[in-house]
Amino acid sequence: MIVNFDKYIDNRHANLSKFDGLKSLYGTSKDTCISMWVADMDFNPPKSVIKALEKEVSHGVFGYYGNNKSFINSVKTWMKNRHDWDISEEWCSIVHGVNSGIGMGLRAFSDPGDQILLFSPIYYSFFNTIKNNGRVPKEIPLKIVEGQYEVDFNELDKNLSGKEKIIIFCSPHNPGGKIWSKETLTTLAEFCRNNKILIFMDEIHHDLTYSDKPHTTFLKAVPEAEKISLIFTAATKTFNIAGCHTGTTIIPNPKLRSIYDREHAAFGKTPNRFGMIMTEAAYSGGEEWLNQLMHYLEKNKRLFTNALRLLNNVKVFDLESTYLAWVDFGQLDITELELKDMLIKEAGVAPSFGSGFGKNSGKFARFNIACRTEILDLAINRLTKTFL
Repeated sequence: MIVNFDKYIDNRHANLSKFDGLKSLYGTSKDTCISMWVADMDFNPPKSVIKALEKEVSHGVFGYYGNNKSFINSVKTWMKNRHDWDISEEWCSIVHGVNSGIGMGLRAFSDPGDQILLFSPIYYSFFNTIKNNGRVPKEIPLKIVEGQYEVDFNELDKNLSGKEKIIIFCSPHNPGGKIWSKETLTTLAEFCRNNKILIFMDEIHHDLTYSDKPHTTFLKAVPEAEKISLIFTAATKTFNIAGCHTGTTIIPNPKLRSIYDREHAAFGKTPNRFGMIMTEAAYSGGEEWLNQLMHYLEKNKRLFTNALRLLNNVKVFDLESTYLAWVDFGQLDITELELKDMLIKEAGVAPSFGSGFGKNSGKFARFNIACRTEILDLAINRLTKTFL
């Protein structure tokens, strides 16, 4: 079945953060400004998800979710078929999304005041999750090599204080979609093992890869890191079901798993019934939808990247995965405030501003290109008019 990603869906009045936040966060109108800030898509999810929900609603009894073996099997099957990664049932903990899973992990494996390492720019919610759990985020800036981010392990080594307990690492990276090499992942694992630092690997974007750049899941690339790693995954980004707040924490090491499980039990393990149903349906019936999605996003990526590279003093990072383009406006002779005004007030386009992603990203912006090409064309025209 051919999926029509060009289908018009008016999402402006559907209680969606990406539209409601335009007024509260950007001071603009969802009727005139193009929302490109929140990392979810404008598309319907796979038919398998909608049919599963229709069946559930038709039945009409919404009690606590029961046996989860079918759910876990769908996760295992997806990891094997899509990523050639064999996982065991007992490795999997069902959590209320990746951020929630990471928050529990911070409490399980660190103490208040401990430092948590981040390579910035990085997903802004991690800063809040760390601070809200009484831990201290410690940024190590990524270095730019030939227009793409790389990990500066020398800088990391120089800045260690001995208080670091955990590193949160995005693979693929958010923002910008960098797919890390096996060499980088191996070096990261060796560094963390030598310094007794746990690795929290966020792989929520691992399915959103393009044909020219394959992604290898961390523990497939570096299986010897199983002893020091927790992997955080979800179907939410892949299939546009972020509202279901359901994910899986995968922990091969039984000792780490036991510690995590105690913290999980303290929070409560009962999953979101609808999240379980949606995730299993997506993994079981959404692969062809995803294949077609990535072809569509690849066209959007080329369109956006090629257009913005024609603008004066604007740099676009190569988008190796995801739909979250990372744009550098740093060579423009303007302030951060002026950049925001140009984007919101002049162009009428609302990206995520770079300042939230780390201390060196104030004149960057992240643009979500997972929208109808018609909307993307409109955004490109507005940006071109403002910045050319």
